[in-house]
Amino acid sequence: MRTSEQADATLQKPVTSQVGRLASDFVWVASARLVAAVVALAAVRLSTSLLSPGEYGLLAMLVTFQVFCGLFLINPVGQYINRHTHAWADDRTLLVRLRRYRRWVFFAAFVGAAATTAWALRQPLTGWERSFVACSVLVMVVAATWNATSVSLLNMLGHRREAAAWSVATALLGLGSSYFLATWIGGGTAWFAGQALGMAAGAIGSGYAARRALPPSRTGQWTLLEPGALSGYVLPLAFATGCMWWLFSGHRIMLEFHWGLSALGYVAVGLMVASQLWALAESQAMQFLFPMFYRRISGAGVTDRGIAYSDLVNTLVPVYLVLASAAMLAAPSLVLLLVDPKYSGVVFWVLIGTVIECCRALGNLIATAAQAERRMPVLMLPYSAGAAVLTVGLVCGIYFRATIMQATLMIACAGVITLCLIAFAMLKILALRPDAGRWIAAMLLLALSAYWTLSMPITPAGKFEALAVLVNVGVLSAVTAGALLWKNAGLARLLAVRLRSA
Repeated sequence: MRTSEQADATLQKPVTSQVGRLASDFVWVASARLVAAVVALAAVRLSTSLLSPGEYGLLAMLVTFQVFCGLFLINPVGQYINRHTHAWADDRTLLVRLRRYRRWVFFAAFVGAAATTAWALRQPLTGWERSFVACSVLVMVVAATWNATSVSLLNMLGHRREAAAWSVATALLGLGSSYFLATWIGGGTAWFAGQALGMAAGAIGSGYAARRALPPSRTGQWTLLEPGALSGYVLPLAFATGCMWWLFSGHRIMLEFHWGLSALGYVAVGLMVASQLWALAESQAMQFLFPMFYRRISGAGVTDRGIAYSDLVNTLVPVYLVLASAAMLAAPSLVLLLVDPKYSGVVFWVLIGTVIECCRALGNLIATAAQAERRMPVLMLPYSAGAAVLTVGLVCGIYFRATIMQATLMIACAGVITLCLIAFAMLKILALRPDAGRWIAAMLLLALSAYWTLSMPITPAGKFEALAVLVNVGVLSAVTAGALLWKNAGLARLLAVRLRSA
């Protein structure tokens, strides 16, 4: 008969193993995101030094067409795959189903290339330049999709080290390729093509790693979409993500049409500085916490799904608000350190971008209720209403000859309206139990930061002072976020989820 000490040791071993694996996974993910953040910041500095505002505007337009394909055509199917990844991996049908996904990705890429060509026809470009533009978008859509799919599969199934390694490799290869092509050929298209090459190399490597990580597939015919999934999940989500694209990226078409590529490039630099900060935070959350959330709701009842949803939201909402506070306080210092001096006046758009990105990130987070309940049609009204508000606002701005600063304010207003509508819609389909104390503390910090930024902004005199401001703001933000996460029961429940059985 086993002694009580032996029994306790046997029970404690899986717990200790889980804690050790979580710590190791977190170190890998955090380290990878830190390296990727450094690479992204270096890319901001290099791209703004190599590209004029007009060339940067061209780059922004190519990204807009890429994001159109990603959000409107590919993301709805990709989200469906994420929702079923664990179930399909468990029954060994995932790889077979993904073969059907490949055809759709190529179709989306050709649509993106055709749309880019149509836009390029009214630009002062040569025939070779238009072909270069179209081919770059086509390659980018295919490469970025399969890169994201393979890295996501590795991460969702618990192979975090491989996912982290290929994320870093993609970022480094993309930066190197972009710098080489931009200095050799020149122009925004060359920089974009370099990013596409980096994505392609990362997609090949991570795809090979993902296939090795999965067990052999079962034989037979397996569909990608279950009956009813197209009308009940994919199409409603495509409508919502199409409106989302217009809200957060597609509006650049109107900005470029009325104010020109140079003005768009100037605005895009400021918005891009803000988006890089949010990309770091969101990717960290998505790579580390979202796989646990999806595993937890896979096959769970409505009550358990509601608890998992509350845990995810209560964990990330305060952190996102702390990040918004830090971005506001550090905006002038970020511009001084990260962008070329010819873009020194973009602080206003960094602040506007902070509002836009915060609303977008919070909206995506809160909208996971629709994912958990597979009720994507409820997202159609909030995003379509936000897109309509933005379109009317921009049309009125053009008619009344508004400045581009006033036009970008309308984007932020539309983002706030969309966020409020999403929150209202999600509360109707899945119960949210907010952690009131942490939410209130984070919102007070955001209000104080906004007041400080508007009344007495921190404007550094030089790069050394700007670096000191960033260090101080970063340390204070990290301590604050850590305090809000300390002894967080929802976070503890998420971290207790096992992604792999062994």
